[in-house]
Amino acid sequence: MNKESDKQQHKSTGDIQAQTREEFYKRLREELEKTHDWPVRYMFKFILPNEEENIRKARERFADIEHDYKQNYSRNGKYVSLSFIARMNDPDEIISRYRKMEDIPGLIAI
Repeated sequence: MNKESDKQQHKSTGDIQAQTREEFYKRLREELEKTHDWPVRYMFKFILPNEEENIRKARERFADIEHDYKQNYSRNGKYVSLSFIARMNDPDEIISRYRKMEDIPGLIAI
């Protein structure tokens, strides 16, 4: 495979991931609008590898709002779950928080 076709393949994969992510957020917005009365206390829950730098990054993303926080480790300590409960005013505010987390390596939103 040459470099140009390799670039094209990566670009296509990135486009698909971005499209899938946008579809996910669209469905999430619709579901949140149907199932919640606003404002609401919303729980964000994430699982990620137990690496101090990534835990710090995740916590920083919620530092600007009042929230409850809970942290639990997996049995072997390899993973950590982080829960943030905060008052959210509308679905866009929730989606914005999820978008802020996208660049943290290994993070899974539950």
